[in-house]
Amino acid sequence: MPFPRSAFATAPLIRSGHFGRLFLLRCTLLLALALLLNTESGPEAFLGYGGAALLVLAATNMLLLAGGLDLTRRAGFPLVVATTDTLLSAIVIFSARIDGPEILFLFAMVIFLVALGSEMKRIVMGTVAVAAVYWWLGTHYRQEDGARMLAAYLGRVTFLYCVALYFGYLVIDARQEKERYESKERERRELRTILDIIETATSSLDLHRVMATIVKKICEVIQTDRCSVLFLDKSPDRGWVIASSDSPEVDMLPVDLRKYPEVQEAITTRSSVIVDDIENHPLMEPVREKLRAIRFSSLLVVPLIFQDEMLGSLLLRAAKRKQAFGEEEIRFCQTVAGASVSALKNAMLYRQVRMEADNHRSTAEKLRNILENSMEIILTTDPEGTITDFNRSAESTFGYSRDQVIGRPITELVATDMERRDFLAKLRRSGTILERSTAVRRSDGLRLTLDLTFAVVRNDLGEMVGAVCVGKDPGLSH
Repeated sequence: MPFPRSAFATAPLIRSGHFGRLFLLRCTLLLALALLLNTESGPEAFLGYGGAALLVLAATNMLLLAGGLDLTRRAGFPLVVATTDTLLSAIVIFSARIDGPEILFLFAMVIFLVALGSEMKRIVMGTVAVAAVYWWLGTHYRQEDGARMLAAYLGRVTFLYCVALYFGYLVIDARQEKERYESKERERRELRTILDIIETATSSLDLHRVMATIVKKICEVIQTDRCSVLFLDKSPDRGWVIASSDSPEVDMLPVDLRKYPEVQEAITTRSSVIVDDIENHPLMEPVREKLRAIRFSSLLVVPLIFQDEMLGSLLLRAAKRKQAFGEEEIRFCQTVAGASVSALKNAMLYRQVRMEADNHRSTAEKLRNILENSMEIILTTDPEGTITDFNRSAESTFGYSRDQVIGRPITELVATDMERRDFLAKLRRSGTILERSTAVRRSDGLRLTLDLTFAVVRNDLGEMVGAVCVGKDPGLSH
């Protein structure tokens, strides 16, 4: 029963260029083996083991044509096919009863060339060279019938050439498939690393933690001896190492950028700087001896730019690499820099705010200590004249605790005929009310005469935000 045309047209291997080539090359190998068997032993040889091997090869080829796409998706398929076809070819060679072992030696040599070859062109050229030497040796050192010798050598050379094409295709395709797999795995790993970096950068405002995560993740993907993150200072010659892969404890380490010409070049050009060979790169002349002492061979600097602001750079140094940083590695570092720089800016701002808050807190604590331990009477109010603070001297003088007076109008303590509104209006108008010998009420009902000075406290816009009262008991000053 003939093979249906519609089925042949829709067979998986026909639809796929790769599998179509595999099918055709196996057909070519089948024909070359049949030619070799017929030339060496005649048509009767097809009834023996050689014919059976050819039949198996033809049958597996038809199976591959009909449904090979599913088969080839299985792991180890190229190895199984190559091993099977090698054994079948060896069976045919033995069945051909060729005089001398040279054809087996040549077959093994071609397989060896295929295993070592990285390009089809080199495999074919090597096979042609082997076949040419074999032809030359045969024509010079064998005395055989000319027509028979010509037919035999044509069949053998054709067989060797088809072996080179077929097995070379299998080997090169397997290597390319391995490279594609490794490339996809590398891309997946890089994508996973970038996502981890983004997650860390967006989930934490701890600048050192974010930077330490970035350098660690970069070192997991790229072979480098040191990965550091440098942030720039206001001074063009100064920077700070926020994190370093070889020293996890490093944080805010000051560095002189004049000792880092590659970083200065990245700052100037606002682009990545690649130093393939420190020994010969003119940029590294000022620091070559120092880098030679620590055995660095190549460098990579990737700037960290937020909008138009240059924040710093990634600095990678390598000593044990056999080659400089490649394009994929550079692109990965640039992707990391671009994906994380916004979150890094936020972390930097958070650190600045936290440092300023710590400074303000420290200043406030110092002022609080001064307020509490001052011999002067000190109290503060809000813009409405409500008491907001009351120091120890005031507690001792007025006889009230701080908790008792906080939130009460100051006019309740100052025994004056001025109403609260008049007092605040006068204070806002004059800015300072200096009243000596002001009468005040104590908690026990006694009245004291104190020297009190009231002053308005204003913000940067000139608005009144409160008032401060400073005074003393004149009787205690003598």
